[in-house]
Amino acid sequence: MKRTRRSTAIALVLATAYFVILFATANAVGFVRDEGYYFKAGGEYMGFFDTLFSSRFLDAFSDAEIERHLGFNTEHPPLAKFTFGIMHRILHDWLGLTSNAQGFRAGGFLFAALSVIATFLLGRTLVSPRVGLLAAAGLACLPRYFFDAHLACFDVAITALWTFSLLTFYRALYTKERPNRYALVAAIVFGLALATKLNALFLPVVWIFMWWVAPPAPIRFRLERNAKGGFDVSLPPIPKALIACAVVGPLVFIAVWPHLWHDTFARIGAYIAFHLRHEHYPISWFHSLLVEPPFPVSFPVVMSALTIPGPILVLGAMGFGVTAFRVVRHRSRSDTLLLASIVLPILLIALPTTPIFGGVKHWYNAMPALSIVAARTLDDAVRRLRVHLSRSLEPLLWRRPSRPGRPGRHGRHMRRVLMAAATTAATSLFLLPGVLGCWFSHPNGIGFYNELAGGFRGGAALGLQRGFWGYYARPLYEALGRRSNTDRSQGGLRVFFNRTNYDSYAMYRRDGVIPSNVTYANEAAGADIGIAFEQPEHAHQEGAIWATMGTRPYDGVYQDNVTLVQAYARGPSSQPPPEVQPDRGK
Repeated sequence: MKRTRRSTAIALVLATAYFVILFATANAVGFVRDEGYYFKAGGEYMGFFDTLFSSRFLDAFSDAEIERHLGFNTEHPPLAKFTFGIMHRILHDWLGLTSNAQGFRAGGFLFAALSVIATFLLGRTLVSPRVGLLAAAGLACLPRYFFDAHLACFDVAITALWTFSLLTFYRALYTKERPNRYALVAAIVFGLALATKLNALFLPVVWIFMWWVAPPAPIRFRLERNAKGGFDVSLPPIPKALIACAVVGPLVFIAVWPHLWHDTFARIGAYIAFHLRHEHYPISWFHSLLVEPPFPVSFPVVMSALTIPGPILVLGAMGFGVTAFRVVRHRSRSDTLLLASIVLPILLIALPTTPIFGGVKHWYNAMPALSIVAARTLDDAVRRLRVHLSRSLEPLLWRRPSRPGRPGRHGRHMRRVLMAAATTAATSLFLLPGVLGCWFSHPNGIGFYNELAGGFRGGAALGLQRGFWGYYARPLYEALGRRSNTDRSQGGLRVFFNRTNYDSYAMYRRDGVIPSNVTYANEAAGADIGIAFEQPEHAHQEGAIWATMGTRPYDGVYQDNVTLVQAYARGPSSQPPPEVQPDRGK
């Protein structure tokens, strides 16, 4: 019990540290395209709570009032956006501790910290506290996950709720004490996951797989003769946890989303239909531009292999093989959950018709389980190493000639030191590549590629996507106030922001990143400055900029000498084109 409390305290410290690190480093990260919409939604949604906690309380339940405040961005559930808005209201509006964007993003930091805690708890429950801690640290050190943890978006949020749902359902299915209570908790958490992102709809697939492969009690189908002389099929009882999740989960989902309080079934249908018909954004794939399905089935596996740090990738692959073996051979309960929760998110993206935009973020919910199997593999290896060291060095370190067979004080001390050194070295090797990847890729971590790919340069050479959604142009926007080489610079600049949408531009303006005299241009023609992102699908925009402003950029953002984005200005350049530039945003 003491050891469990200590590991829980360490996990809480780790999660708190993760929140603080994200808070301290977020200002360098530009806004991704979707964030502009979620900033707007988080702010507007607070109007609903203003009505709900006012003398106009009853008006908050009318459809007109609900749609006035919550009618924007109904293609996604509201829980994450509520969290963004509440954190903004507290940290920015009430306490004045953050900028506007940082206030909204703090909700993302919170979900990231919760995902660390959830991974620890799941690892502790399925394996051991030590494995839970290693897995939580491993998840936090994934460079692409670290990048997305800075954002006011949903992918890290659903990773946290998905993992909590796995944990609570596992306990409800296999715990014999107070099953009704555990089933209710699992159902509520499932409802909150549904209210976070669409991924949660697939959680019952994992649960049914667990029930059939590793049931809490033997599942038997029987043929029984009935009173009329025929036969009836006797089915096994459905677990209370599944029934509770099927009944209570959707009710929680509807209760959390006021948009569904009126025309419930029609609006749920519209929500699901939006994602069934989701548009396909282009993505660069080994020098080919993937625009429409069918997409490569190998996409999520190959992208995982090229973006997960080497030690976690190798140990995770080894652990996955062991996990699959234990499921087939022993019907292990914990391994059944781990196997299903790794395979299902990746399998869904591997379907040829599934949209693949956004890189690896759409299967982040597989990462906690993958981190657990990687951490378990490392822990098993360390324990075997400790036994080997103990046996190999025993004659040299702690057997005294004068008293054979009994360890001396010096020997016992040396044994503890060696065991601690072996554990520390293994843990460091497990985490260090990810930590270094987070450090050196920040704030452009969405373009991170691992040792197998060859880093940023390797990813570019392989013809893979360098980034998404216009986030990495922030250093160029911070420099706009210093521009003075255009005819309109004194009266203001018109900038073609390209993939940075208007809502993100408005937030940059609110926070003073973009000067107030810079206006938003919808196209390169007529703009004073054009922003060109190095993404093949936007080559026509770069061509329009060249036709208007020439082909010599005046500034850019580069990572390891890989071009991410460049800025062009109308008129003659006052400086030579950049050749080798230092990384921006460090």
